[in-house]
Amino acid sequence: MENKAFKDEKIKSIEKALDLLELLSDNEEMGITEISKELHMGVSTVHRILTTLKFRGYIIQNPKTSKYSLGINLFVLGGKVQSAINLVELVNPFLQKLSQYTNEGINFAILEGREAVCLSRIESSEVLRTDIKIGARLPAHCTAVGKVLLAFLPEQEFTILYGKDNKKLYTPTPSSISSVKELKECLRKVKRDGYAIDKEEFKIGINCLGAPIINKEGRSIASISVTGPSSRFTLSEMKKLRNTLINISKDISCRLNRINRT
Repeated sequence: MENKAFKDEKIKSIEKALDLLELLSDNEEMGITEISKELHMGVSTVHRILTTLKFRGYIIQNPKTSKYSLGINLFVLGGKVQSAINLVELVNPFLQKLSQYTNEGINFAILEGREAVCLSRIESSEVLRTDIKIGARLPAHCTAVGKVLLAFLPEQEFTILYGKDNKKLYTPTPSSISSVKELKECLRKVKRDGYAIDKEEFKIGINCLGAPIINKEGRSIASISVTGPSSRFTLSEMKKLRNTLINISKDISCRLNRINRT
């Protein structure tokens, strides 16, 4: 039985659109009447969904038969997913090396909006460890893995995400950055130094050290970080590790840029 909270949160129109896309994925072409019968939807509802998806490029209409099939934008989205998978495969050997060297939690993330999304994770073998999971979405402004992603954004993109300097930011701990102005000051230092530190900014008792993966355009397309309990992964330990982390991030960047040139 479906969880009631989940059931309440679902948006029926989106569910119907997804049902339609999944149906078309199993059929080369279908007409409105066929789709209506198969999904038990009204013809007018099917027509509205098809019109929207067609406008956005997610389905196409055959001008000869007037039937519908999947469009190129789904292929584009799939390509982005595959690119993320390929990126994870590329960096994993470097993450393994870092894990063996530090025996702390290792994270690999990308930026989505104002969040750092964890794509890969190697857990520490220590009893006392952090609890970040693959797929976790973390506020970028108060995590090391997020700050090195934000630091290399063009100013216009950053402003779109965060707005004016006096805007207040979410503060999960007393150490969190609390305003856009403060964040900008922090990011200038991060960009200059090539690394970021999160000293209990996201979660009390957790410290993190992050470094960017830079593409040939000078943009941070991903980031790596080392995370551990603040009782063990102290500020002193982070400072000892920063050059190693920066060097590994540069090795990943060079490897990625070589592949992209071929």
